[in-house]
Amino acid sequence: MKKIVLLIISLLLVTGCSSQYHLVINEDLTVNEEAILTGTNDFFANYYKTTKKKVIKSMVEEYSTILDENGYTYNIVEEEKPYAVVSKKYHDLNEYTKTSILFNDYFDEVNYVENGEMKKIETVGFNPNNPDDPNRFNVKELKISITCPYKVKNHNATKVNKATNTYYFELNEESDYKILLEFNTSKKYNSHEESIIIIISCLGLICLCWIIIYIINKKKK
Repeated sequence: MKKIVLLIISLLLVTGCSSQYHLVINEDLTVNEEAILTGTNDFFANYYKTTKKKVIKSMVEEYSTILDENGYTYNIVEEEKPYAVVSKKYHDLNEYTKTSILFNDYFDEVNYVENGEMKKIETVGFNPNNPDDPNRFNVKELKISITCPYKVKNHNATKVNKATNTYYFELNEESDYKILLEFNTSKKYNSHEESIIIIISCLGLICLCWIIIYIINKKKK
């Protein structure tokens, strides 16, 4: 199956390999999908007769035709532990949820709902394994991060980075976990908003205390 192998280098945690999957929702609601693949030290040790870069490069080249046909770009980043970056940009969230390999092949159902300025992405039924399909690669664990420029009304992320408004999801074969993210496009996210609210609340409390003390002192006179 072509669509199954398309993102194997980006989404699947085969033995000795590690991957990260990032999704960035832009203000115009275009979507940037990026996956990073590398290997553990033990994994690279199995290829002691060649360089780490060549190992990663061979993994990408094996699927280069499929990646090209489906509009993905990819490159190898040369560091002490090299890694491959695979990426694609979508016109909108509707296109992403309908055509992304991850969402369409590893969940029973994917729903993208638009209700005016409210947008919601929700998945149902995470399927890491399919023993009846020999062409399907099994997933032990999947870690996903989604960055959104708007205020998120509802989510079920396991962790949130408030500085960047990034939501982290961890899915594994032992849980019937789903992804839920609902946001309002009329309200841009401001990382300083909570701090401002806290400061204003503190100032208000100080003023209130000052007024109470002033009234008490005045009554004593």
